[in-house]
Amino acid sequence: MRRAFFPLKLFVILFAAVLGLGSGKVYAAEGSFLQISVKDNEVLSYIECSGRIQSADAQVAQYPCENVEITVPGEISVHTVILLDNSLSISEENRENIKNILRQYVQEIPENEVVSLAVFGEDMQFLAEKSKDGEEMLRLVDEMEFNNQDTYLTDYLFQALEKIQNDQEYTRFIVISDGVDNKAIGITKEELSAKLKEVPRTVCTIGHIYKDNSEELKNMFALSRMTNGKEYLIEDFDDISLLAEEIHDFSDIYAVTMEIPQNVMDGDSRHILLNIRTDKGDISITGETAMPFTLIEQESEKEEEPEPEPEPELIPEPEPEPEPIPEPVPQPAEEQEESKTGGIGIEKIAGAAIAVAAAVLLIFQKRKKGSEKGSEKKKKSAKKKKETIPDMPVTQEPSQGNGQEENVTTILGGRYLLTLRDRENPERIFRYPMDRPVIVGRNIDMVQIVIDYNLTVSGQHCEFYIRNNRFFVRDMNSANHTYLEGRMIQGESEIASGNIVRLGEVEFSIEIMPI
Repeated sequence: MRRAFFPLKLFVILFAAVLGLGSGKVYAAEGSFLQISVKDNEVLSYIECSGRIQSADAQVAQYPCENVEITVPGEISVHTVILLDNSLSISEENRENIKNILRQYVQEIPENEVVSLAVFGEDMQFLAEKSKDGEEMLRLVDEMEFNNQDTYLTDYLFQALEKIQNDQEYTRFIVISDGVDNKAIGITKEELSAKLKEVPRTVCTIGHIYKDNSEELKNMFALSRMTNGKEYLIEDFDDISLLAEEIHDFSDIYAVTMEIPQNVMDGDSRHILLNIRTDKGDISITGETAMPFTLIEQESEKEEEPEPEPEPELIPEPEPEPEPIPEPVPQPAEEQEESKTGGIGIEKIAGAAIAVAAAVLLIFQKRKKGSEKGSEKKKKSAKKKKETIPDMPVTQEPSQGNGQEENVTTILGGRYLLTLRDRENPERIFRYPMDRPVIVGRNIDMVQIVIDYNLTVSGQHCEFYIRNNRFFVRDMNSANHTYLEGRMIQGESEIASGNIVRLGEVEFSIEIMPI
């Protein structure tokens, strides 16, 4: 049990009980978010609630969530990661106390829990990962040794957070150490705090007194307070088994899943409000997490094909009327009368000559008259033909240009999405709309895309932006520079989808697409 003056403690308990009975008051329920993650179109959250939850509703920003489901304690999958400082800064007495705590813990692993065990000093070594084998874990604890080495808790807790950041089960850390110092190299406590905001996980801390380590213990216990974890000092317990029981209590942990409204699937960070009704009263808790990015498909309207223009009607040209052929004039046959005497007289010859001349004259006059009549008919036919056939429009062929195309500027309409994909770890994908310049770097408070898993990336490393309908990247005076296709950027460089950009030692492929 924790050390306390028993009579005074008993008096305080009895006095509080009397006040409670006299006033009729009960303690109100309390709650807080422990862990929030997003998978597909759902938010999976783990909360700590001192009352028994009866029902709940949720909203993201101002939009209510559908299908809010609650999983009660005992049915939640739990992953406990134990990080032990095995340096000689732990006294011999506390080394045995720590082993006794771990022995009791691994012998009582419940069905829904798995345990990972790691020791750290100048490096970190996982002795077991997600194990349920109590006997094997007990053997590892018994064989554990403590060495003369420096410890780098911030570095290895940072690495452990990266290792489990995509896990969906409830994950919490138990850190056993003499404290956290803020060193100039490696991961600082400020960077670790930023990581815990990005990957919220509960951190329970077990500290012990070693020389003058009050400041280091204060820094370590602060990790528990910022993650809603519990903090323990070994020297406060006469019975170490009670400490093991306290850190093994999951009776107040619930899981709440909720469907994300379509309106907020834009990749931005959003606030979550959870209204809970318990047997001790109603409570409301708030949290924040990044929403998934989903493109809303819109049905494209089918373009109506323009109706073909009717071809102009062709008026058939009338066939010309055949010209009338003048009727031939029959020539009269002259019957020659033979004289009764059997010869032709002079009178008859003269009469015949006169008759022939008259016939020739008659034929000439008839031909002249027929020719004039035919000519008049031709004129009338030509005039009629001219009136019947309309003038056809003249189609002018388009004039040929000089062969030079106009310099047309393509305008980029709508919004664009920048996607950076880590080439070494393709599962690391970062997206952000390019409505304004997008800054990339390690400082979570000053950038839009956070790259905090590699120390060669500066706080504000580079910036992507649109200018004059073209895409650019510029280096922001980073320590390790920005490279585009292997060449160091001096000032700014134009980019396009498919380019490779390198920030320090981290290479990304660039994709820019309209949204």
